[in-house]
Amino acid sequence: MKQKSSLFSYKKGNSFLHKCPSWIKILFIPLINVLFLFLPYQFSLFSVICFFILAFILGISFNEQFTDIKPVFYYVALLFIFQLCSVFSTNTDSLFQNFVETFSWKNQKESILFLLKLISVMQSSSILFKTSTSLELREGISLIEQKIRIIFNLKNKNSFTEIIFIFLNFIPLIARIWLSLKKTWKARNGKIGIKMYIYLLPVLFFVSMKKAWNLSRAIFIRAEE
Repeated sequence: MKQKSSLFSYKKGNSFLHKCPSWIKILFIPLINVLFLFLPYQFSLFSVICFFILAFILGISFNEQFTDIKPVFYYVALLFIFQLCSVFSTNTDSLFQNFVETFSWKNQKESILFLLKLISVMQSSSILFKTSTSLELREGISLIEQKIRIIFNLKNKNSFTEIIFIFLNFIPLIARIWLSLKKTWKARNGKIGIKMYIYLLPVLFFVSMKKAWNLSRAIFIRAEE
C-alpha cells in the first residue's frame, strides 16, 4: 500500500535542489515569499504555474503538491462561509441581489488575487521542506546563526537555532501526528465525519503538547551540556 504524504513531508530525490545547501534555501525562499506579496498578481499567476512545473521536475506528484497547498482551500472555504453568513444576515427582501453583489468579481477580485499570492508562498515553502531533511534544516539554521554571531561579534554559542528549527518543523510535525491518528481511526473502521474530528482533535492537542514538551526538555538538557 502506498504511503500517503503528510503536509510538508520530505521527498527523497537527487535533484539540484536536493543537493543545494539548506542554508541557501532557508535564506532565499522567505525572501521570495515576501516578494510574492508585493509583486503584481500577474507575477503570482506565472509563479504558480512555474512552481507546479518545477515540482514535477523534482519528482513531486500532483497529490503531494495538492496536500501542501490544501490549507489555502480550507481558508477559502472558511472565507466563503463567513461571507455567506453576512449575506443571510442582511435584509431577506434583497437576499439574491446581496448574494450576487457579494460574490461578484468586483468585490472578490482582491481576495482571489491574494489567494494566488498565498498559493505561491505555500508552493515555495513546500519545495523547501520537500527537498530538505530535518537534519539539513537544523544544520542550515545553525550555520546561519554562527555566521551572524561572527559578523556582529556576538557570543559564540547558538541560542536560537533550536527554537527556529522547532518553529519551522511545527506544521510538518502536527501534520504527521494527524495523519497517524487518521490511519488509526480508519484501521478501527471509523468513518470520516464530524464524529472523527470530535474524537481526534483533543487527542491531536494532547499528543502535540507532549511532543512539544519532550522537545523542549531535550533542548534544555542539550543546552546544559
